[in-house]
Amino acid sequence: MIAGGSIRRFDTLVILMSLAGVALLAWWYLYTMAADMASMAAIPDMPTMAISDWDRRYAAMMFLMWSVMMVGMMLPSVTPAVLIYHAVAKKAKKDGNTITPTWVFTAGYLLIWILFSVLATTAQWGLDQAALLSPALIAYPELLHLR
Repeated sequence: MIAGGSIRRFDTLVILMSLAGVALLAWWYLYTMAADMASMAAIPDMPTMAISDWDRRYAAMMFLMWSVMMVGMMLPSVTPAVLIYHAVAKKAKKDGNTITPTWVFTAGYLLIWILFSVLATTAQWGLDQAALLSPALIAYPELLHLR
């Protein structure tokens, strides 16, 4: 019984470390991207940052940003469900039933958020085309008294 308990704890630790590692990598990427933007803004006489024209490269960059942000924000929130699913999968395997592996469950969850990123990128492009975004990505800054 002790060996089984330590295996369960090891499985849980591996899952927690994997989820935390991926989330931390996503947040690190977003932090470095924001730091790069902040360092450019600190340059004296730097013209204000403008929104780039939407071409394939810019759309891909925006999609990557949205996808990484969704992974970084949503992966920690699914951790309890992943652990529960893993326990159910282990029990099903013990009982002789087959069930989708935990990594597939987690990948499916992330795939949904990556598909959401397509919608978010499309919405951002639409707002840009409608001229509803300022260079700071704020719609109608005069309403917020930011001038």
